[in-house]
Amino acid sequence: MIIALSVILVLVCIFLGMGIPFSFLAGSVFWALVDGSSMGNFVSTSYYSLDAYSLLALPLFMAAGILLERSGIAKQLVDLAEILLRKFKGGMGATIPVVSAFFGALSGSGLACVTAVSNMLGPRLEEKGWDRNYLAALACAASPLGYMIPPNMNAIVFTKVSDASVGALFLATLLPGILWTILYVIINRVVYRKYYDPSKAVVKEGEAVAEDVKDTWMYKWHVIRAAIPAFLMPVIILGGIYGGVFTATEAGGIACIYALLVGVFVYKGIRTRKQVFNVFYETGYSIGTILMIFPMTLIFSRLLVINGVPEMVTNFMMGISDNRYVIMLLLDILLVVAGFFLDCNVLLLVLTPLLLPTATAIGLSQIHLATMVFVAIGIGGMTPPMATPLYIAVRICDADLIKTCKALLPSFFFGAIPIMLLVTYVPFFSEWLPSLLI
Repeated sequence: MIIALSVILVLVCIFLGMGIPFSFLAGSVFWALVDGSSMGNFVSTSYYSLDAYSLLALPLFMAAGILLERSGIAKQLVDLAEILLRKFKGGMGATIPVVSAFFGALSGSGLACVTAVSNMLGPRLEEKGWDRNYLAALACAASPLGYMIPPNMNAIVFTKVSDASVGALFLATLLPGILWTILYVIINRVVYRKYYDPSKAVVKEGEAVAEDVKDTWMYKWHVIRAAIPAFLMPVIILGGIYGGVFTATEAGGIACIYALLVGVFVYKGIRTRKQVFNVFYETGYSIGTILMIFPMTLIFSRLLVINGVPEMVTNFMMGISDNRYVIMLLLDILLVVAGFFLDCNVLLLVLTPLLLPTATAIGLSQIHLATMVFVAIGIGGMTPPMATPLYIAVRICDADLIKTCKALLPSFFFGAIPIMLLVTYVPFFSEWLPSLLI
């Protein structure tokens, strides 16, 4: 009874607009007061939740992603995607998932991905006759590719509540991420006529000449050459990790230095010390928000674990059915529904410890479960009320939320849900690369 009341109190506080960290702290304090247990371990739990070397990778990869976004690298990726897809029907719309996958290989963040892609491609494609609501929907749907293509900042958070390796989790999402991208390209090819009207294109002076130039091999080689420094970053980072040269945390520092050098000396999008300072200021602000969530949610998670809630969840699911595949479907449903209402960090820090015993009981590896959780986070980002990527895409593209949600349905039902079922029932896609290279 106390457990249910505490969970309800947390959810009510969140829906009333209280900050997520304070909502979980309120639930923890309420639990302790009603149960008569001591709150003396709250401080130690908070301290040790942040006392982890691996967490240093979070601000480093975050800073690297912001540096690359400000460096002008997004334009190079957009130009590259255009020359790859310009001969395909609906190919310009397909640049959104393709660029998202490219950018994901550099940033590791779904929010950074949807922000950069919406800013760069939204106005550009709308001028060519694409519906802004569809562009916002596609940018939102493609946001999970920002972390499904490694590096993956969610993987770093997941290792905080599990024994999984960061390097293994980076590899686990690569194949599902590539398949997800391909599905979006196919879906766009099927539905694009409904959202593309060339007669509404804004023709600028000299644009016809520019379009002719884009078909020349000289222009294509120029675009490919300009994108090479961008693609060297994931090669260096992932090659160094799996080659045993440095750890994932050290890779974050190298990514940060590389992004700074590329932004200043290659793409020259970062020109002043003030711009560099602003990048690190924004990183500090963002990481401060995340690190506030860590101790408060882990206090609540610890209370759940101490009081045997994970075992209750396992017994409840095993009581419904002893069929492994039915329980896997129940896990999917639980993760997706939770993603509708919970922030991605809350999903990782609170729900994961509850589900690990159930996953172990039916023979799921931590890597397999992690991939299911990451896909669920992506689905949660598409579905209100806790749909930050959706709201970002709608705001940047100046789209209508209801129309954007309607345009999002094909990507949701024929892209995201099939990927969720695929990673659930075919563990090969998440476990093959980690077992091969680690």
